[in-house]
Amino acid sequence: MIFFDIFLLLLWTITLVIIVRLATSAGKLHYNSNKLLLLLLSVFTFGLVRHTFMHQIQHFYNISFPVGLIFNSSIVCLVPILCYLYVKKIVTDDDSFNTTDIKHFIVFTAFYILFELPYKPNSFDSFVYLEPDNLYWSTYFKANGLPIWLTTLRSLLNVFYTISTYILLHNSFKTKSSTKQDKIVRRWLNKFTHVKSPSKQIQLVRRWVYNLTHIKALMTITTGYFSAKLLFKNEVFYSDQHIFSSGIALLFVTLAMFLNKNKTILFNLPHFMNPDSVEREKMNAEIDLKKLYNYVTTQVIEEEMYLKDQFNLNWLATELNVKAKHISIAIAENNFENFSTYSNHFKIEKAKKLIKNNYLKNYSVEALASASGFKAVNTFYRIFKNETGLTPNMFSENIKKSN
Repeated sequence: MIFFDIFLLLLWTITLVIIVRLATSAGKLHYNSNKLLLLLLSVFTFGLVRHTFMHQIQHFYNISFPVGLIFNSSIVCLVPILCYLYVKKIVTDDDSFNTTDIKHFIVFTAFYILFELPYKPNSFDSFVYLEPDNLYWSTYFKANGLPIWLTTLRSLLNVFYTISTYILLHNSFKTKSSTKQDKIVRRWLNKFTHVKSPSKQIQLVRRWVYNLTHIKALMTITTGYFSAKLLFKNEVFYSDQHIFSSGIALLFVTLAMFLNKNKTILFNLPHFMNPDSVEREKMNAEIDLKKLYNYVTTQVIEEEMYLKDQFNLNWLATELNVKAKHISIAIAENNFENFSTYSNHFKIEKAKKLIKNNYLKNYSVEALASASGFKAVNTFYRIFKNETGLTPNMFSENIKKSN
């Protein structure tokens, strides 16, 4: 059906465009969870491109590819492992890859090698009597005649990692406690019922990772169903069964649109689980951090407090009669890594202002550093160049040229 082919191609194209757009706005890639998410997106993108390409080949060769070929052996093995590691990096404090994580990739490598072995007919006679679609599949995709035990292990791999992810999530979030007065059924249900967290950030993370795991579980059930049909009845689901193929395509489009709509939150999920971030969220609910930041910054600039030798977080908190912890969180909310970065920002701005007023015409760079609040000239040079990309003298020359 030409209409179906066009419709399916349109759905896959939309999905690819959305995923590419999402990948190009990945944000803070220093989180390993975000790297894993992009790898997951790349795997799905490869599968979609592969399927779109094969769909056109079907008509050219007049053959039918099983839908299962969208997710070839390596992808089927890789997705559950990546999903598990992705969730693990979000809900745990350790964002680095450790020995246990490497072992999961070794499992994938072992399965990948097994699936990529060319399982072809043992004799020439059996090779000759293969049907044309099986012959094509065997020759070009090395996927004909996979052993039953290997196909079964692939499904078990999916089930294992899906269950492992649910166990990880269950252990990561608090569950309701039971009392002696609770009935047996209530006690049993409490073991699987999460306590609502006062942190909206944690609630958001929990909702996202659980929904992702639910989708993965649905994929596991679908893959298991196809494998069971193939093993017990030798039935293969083909991509020309329009309703099912359209359903899969629509599911991917919906998922891609959801990810793109929530991309700002998506790439900051690991940050939301950080204890400091939770504390900051709690503080933001108690006081107006934006108002506090504006007040502190106004005082620092107007009084030029950053030029004083004793200028530090505790001293500033005492001078303004504000808790040091509140100032620290207000600064962090405005994209300053720490108080030192906050302090250096105003000192460099002071130095730039002095240079624009021809300070270097009559004084040395050493004097400029001291006038800007820096005790060491080398520190001033380094920070000034990091902030402006230029040395103080080069910055001065550029101003002269522009005037």
